[in-house]
Amino acid sequence: MKLLKNGKLIASALALILGLALGAGILAAEDGEVIENDMTVGKVIGAMVKRLPSVWKISREAKKVARDLPDYQGEVPAPGSELIYSWIEELCQTPHRRPGTAEDHEAEQFIAARFREFGLENVALDPVPLTVWTAERWSLAVDGAEVPSFFVVNTGFTGPSGVAGPLAYVGVGQPKDFAQTDVKGKIVVADVPFPYLPSGALLKTFHSAFAVSDPGHVMKFSTGQYLNFVRQNFIGGTDNKNAPPGDVYWNAYKRGAVAVCLILRDQPSKYNTHYGPYDGVMKPMPALWIGKYDGDKLREQAQAGAQASLVLEGNTAPGVMHNVWGILPGLSDDVILVTSHHDAPFQGATEDGAGAAQVLAQAWAWSRVPKERRPRTMVFVVDGGHFYGSLGGRAFAREHQDIMASVKILITLEHLGAKEVREKDGEYEPTGKTALTVMFTSPDPQVVGAVIKAFAKKPPQFTASIPSDFFGKAPTSDAAGYVLESGVPVISWIGCPYYLLDSEDTLDKIEKSELKPIAETVTELVKAYMAR
Repeated sequence: MKLLKNGKLIASALALILGLALGAGILAAEDGEVIENDMTVGKVIGAMVKRLPSVWKISREAKKVARDLPDYQGEVPAPGSELIYSWIEELCQTPHRRPGTAEDHEAEQFIAARFREFGLENVALDPVPLTVWTAERWSLAVDGAEVPSFFVVNTGFTGPSGVAGPLAYVGVGQPKDFAQTDVKGKIVVADVPFPYLPSGALLKTFHSAFAVSDPGHVMKFSTGQYLNFVRQNFIGGTDNKNAPPGDVYWNAYKRGAVAVCLILRDQPSKYNTHYGPYDGVMKPMPALWIGKYDGDKLREQAQAGAQASLVLEGNTAPGVMHNVWGILPGLSDDVILVTSHHDAPFQGATEDGAGAAQVLAQAWAWSRVPKERRPRTMVFVVDGGHFYGSLGGRAFAREHQDIMASVKILITLEHLGAKEVREKDGEYEPTGKTALTVMFTSPDPQVVGAVIKAFAKKPPQFTASIPSDFFGKAPTSDAAGYVLESGVPVISWIGCPYYLLDSEDTLDKIEKSELKPIAETVTELVKAYMAR
């Protein structure tokens, strides 16, 4: 509190929180219903400033809770890193695991087979219907020369000859940008910015987390990163009628553009294989992603009104995906729910081979513990459709209200063990550290106390426990569907490496040696609820 009395620090706090708030407003929209589209940045800043005292209070109370929590009696050996990695390898045998595809169905069967192998009961694959959108051919040519590009998922298809017209540059595509440029019949070119999260400053100066684990002392005041899964002007999760004023896609569509090319302005690499927004909303106008370096030239060509042609061919078809789940009975009907998702836009080593494998690790570990040492029942779910607006988690919560009513804690695991990278000559270069992770944690001293105890027993690499509702009603993770539908308490552990949504999310991005330690930390979280 003394820090906030200093005028300069107040100004710094507002500037830093502004950066976080810009990310928060868009971050939430990926899983829908988390934050109001019309909530102003000022309101977000005000809400977050008001929230800090409660974060500090809960943290103090949780430390006392952690000291008094009973210890779980007995050992629960976690599987080794090699075994966990072998599960990730199996999930990554296909080039992608997009919702409703044959490749994702292979992953579903693999997970179900492991659940049965571990002895889980009532293993099931619950079908969830969806529309499968498949791109088959895409290209952009400017003045007859090919420009590297990638499709924007769930956007409109062209015929074989595509669409053609002059390019029109509209900056970041706000209404004032379009007011200066007639885009009717043209191919719009726009920048898509990502917010920058000054995590080190927020955590070190303002103690904005319930708890921080940083055994390697890697967190510096200057630590931070672009949130490249947060498209500030292309939120997703909306249609033409309900789009917010700043949505570049719908602004272009409403004004008669025939297509849009979106430059990944802040992506720290040359890559254009961005998969988003993955909201499951089918959109009428074709769109392509352009890497930031190719975007430099395209921006100039658009400002000069160069002629272009764009092709995006493909199809949509009815399909189905599955939530894969099973039960490990305990001595009571109280439930510890452990989840992740199996779908992935590309090979998906970290997104989310790593998360699914950590769910398997817990099923493997606790299935080796006699039932009499499992006071609570465990339910394991690896859901589908994270890349379809987190449809799978929502569906499970709606269809299994009896289970959700008994949940004492939801533990969701995503992107864990991912290597941190930086850009070098347009490529990703490992830094030798693991990527920042956060635990979205229910703002309850009892839940935070379990996290603090786990951090003390098995401290993970750079991880911050922050309020699950810091950005809105639910975590900005695959846990959102369960929380929004059922209001269960949650610990959602999620990593955020730069390659999360592109084709470079490959097996070499996994820090294999960290897989068992991560599983041991998760086991400590489960133990805290088994021992109560």
